[in-house]
Amino acid sequence: MCRRRNKVAVPLLCLLFGCDSGGFSSHADAGPTMPAKLTFTTQPAHAMAGAAIGPVAVAVQDTYGNTVAGASTSITVAIGTNTANGSLSGTTTVTAVSGVAVFSNLVIDKSGAGYTLTAGAAGLRAATSNPFDVSAAPTKLGFAVQPTTIVVGHLIKPAVQITVQDENGNLVAAATRNVTLAIGTNPASGVLSGTTTVPAVNGAAAFSNLSIGTPGTGYALTAYAAGLTGTTSSPFDVTVAPRKLAFRLQPTTTVVNRAIAPAIAVVVLDETGNVVSTSNDSVTMAIKTGPAAGTLSGTLTVAAVDGVATFTDLNLDTGGTGYTLWASAYGLDGATSEQFAITPHPLVFTGVSAGEFHTCGVTTDNLAFCWGANYYGQLGNGPGEVVPGSDSVSPVPVVNYTGLPDLSFTRVSANGGHSCGVTTASEAYCWGYGPNGAGGSGLTPHPQGPAHDLNYVTVKFAAVSAGGNSVEPGDFLAAHTCGVTPAGAAYCYGANAFGELGDGSTTDWMMAMAVAGGLSFAAVSGGGEETAGPYTCGVTTASAAYCWGANSSGQLGDGSTTGRMTPVAVAGGLGFAVVSAGGDHACGVTTTHAAYCWGDNSFGQLGDGALTRQTTPVAVSGQLDFATVSAGLDHSCGVTTAGSAYCWGDNSSGQLGDGSTTSRTSPVAVQGKLNLSAVTAGGSHTCGLTPDGVAYCWGDNSYGQLGAPTTGRSSVPVKVSDQP
Repeated sequence: MCRRRNKVAVPLLCLLFGCDSGGFSSHADAGPTMPAKLTFTTQPAHAMAGAAIGPVAVAVQDTYGNTVAGASTSITVAIGTNTANGSLSGTTTVTAVSGVAVFSNLVIDKSGAGYTLTAGAAGLRAATSNPFDVSAAPTKLGFAVQPTTIVVGHLIKPAVQITVQDENGNLVAAATRNVTLAIGTNPASGVLSGTTTVPAVNGAAAFSNLSIGTPGTGYALTAYAAGLTGTTSSPFDVTVAPRKLAFRLQPTTTVVNRAIAPAIAVVVLDETGNVVSTSNDSVTMAIKTGPAAGTLSGTLTVAAVDGVATFTDLNLDTGGTGYTLWASAYGLDGATSEQFAITPHPLVFTGVSAGEFHTCGVTTDNLAFCWGANYYGQLGNGPGEVVPGSDSVSPVPVVNYTGLPDLSFTRVSANGGHSCGVTTASEAYCWGYGPNGAGGSGLTPHPQGPAHDLNYVTVKFAAVSAGGNSVEPGDFLAAHTCGVTPAGAAYCYGANAFGELGDGSTTDWMMAMAVAGGLSFAAVSGGGEETAGPYTCGVTTASAAYCWGANSSGQLGDGSTTGRMTPVAVAGGLGFAVVSAGGDHACGVTTTHAAYCWGDNSFGQLGDGALTRQTTPVAVSGQLDFATVSAGLDHSCGVTTAGSAYCWGDNSSGQLGDGSTTSRTSPVAVQGKLNLSAVTAGGSHTCGLTPDGVAYCWGDNSYGQLGAPTTGRSSVPVKVSDQP
């Protein structure tokens, strides 16, 4: 059986024989304790090689972890885990005072990670410290966070941060020395404000309230600390404070519920009108004036990037004129846009014209729209940008110069790199490529060239036709334009190297020049091809066809290949109602509805069933009665008196509309059984118009010239976007 322990035995012995502080003890009372072990009560901290670790404290404790205050034991420390073969120096043996030995000058000579110390004393259980690192000695400073461009008087954010580094660029986490910042490169005699001297914490000094009060470009900061190699920051700028907003790209006339294009851009400016490139202010757009029912939709608040807020999807749901927008931002002066209009949807066309890689049309409300290529600004959707806008796969409105009223057009004409139109006031405007005067090198319609003749007499036009060489983006283009006045006088202007202006010279003219001969014209048509050269044809009020300009393929129809600087009659004595100049061939419809063509026939574009060039008119085969014809680059199309469309010639892009890409030497019906009132042949695409104003296009669509929502070609007619 077990015997009960006598709980009073030990205290009784002490009463009988006496016990000192080193004798027996009870955990339950505050009596004397016996030393049993060592414990690190202050652990070694991360340190630098050759610098003091400490202080480190080791306590003498009883078995219950109580410090034995009366212990005066000698305690010795040494390296336990030695990751880098370091040596420990300093006072490594210390006598405990009140049970605790403090080591204040311990040093390890080599850097390394995961060092530990051990503590030992006679008769006591040893102790091991927590792991700690010894860093290499600091030698230099480095920028961990560089200063960024700021506004005058604003804090540099994020805070500049300097690190103390060893010779290899590693952070010396134990470093605590003071680091000072100053302006190194000072382009504008600025003053650095804020706390410029900061002690390193864990090896890094953060400067959270620095600012510079003088604007300048190319500032740099220098960091230094005693005994260390300093460093210089990357350059940064100090800009003036933002003060106001301004419209960089104005809103333009567009269609109801269509994103306003090009995208509206608002800039943040300083008080002198310079863009504040550091601004990321949030800019909000709203309607300022316009129809009461109008609602602005899209992303109405946009953060500026590099000082510019771009609104890519703004649209309005109500048609009308006199719209303006208001741009605002907190703390800045707002801005009002120029006036613009929103066109009711859908578009109904009264006429279309196919150019080389773009198409234009006029709607029933006398607005001009263009779509397709815009590499020379031939879409006319400025207003007045230095760089043309993007190509468009759907119609975009032709707009006037900023601040001027919208233009009302009755006719438009598209060619290689420029377009022209006539307004309801009989004024001729052109846009796109035109260094020779044909288009005036403008991205927005303007009257330069056709507005006046050489004697500065105002010229009114009934119709104009954009002519010139066909052109790929970036190629040289010799552009010219011709027109007819209400009285039947023909004028031309632009390039004239081949006599295509018909004034008897080869001088380029920026002003309208009267075509020689005194003929009364009902219509004129400008044509041209890059290798054959530009030319012009027209039909008089007496139904006689004349042509002038380049003639290397016989496109003047006079029985020769000799170029002419004045009008020459088309041979054959035929009476024409319509004449159309294409690439290097021309076509016409007689007053008895017979179609004839002449000039180059490499692709069968004359429609006579052959591939032989003709310098005089030859009848288009098929005995069809045509109401109109149009000559394109290397193909031709016409509409019969019954409203059926036929095409012939090159079909490599499906521009004949017969569902194939097979070229034809005689007319082939355009698929779709459309009833058309007009057709227009362009570079490698064709467009047609129904009697109720619906436009269709077919053929090449590389630049969106079909007006469909894709850029894939179509060998059958597709409806132009935004129509009924």
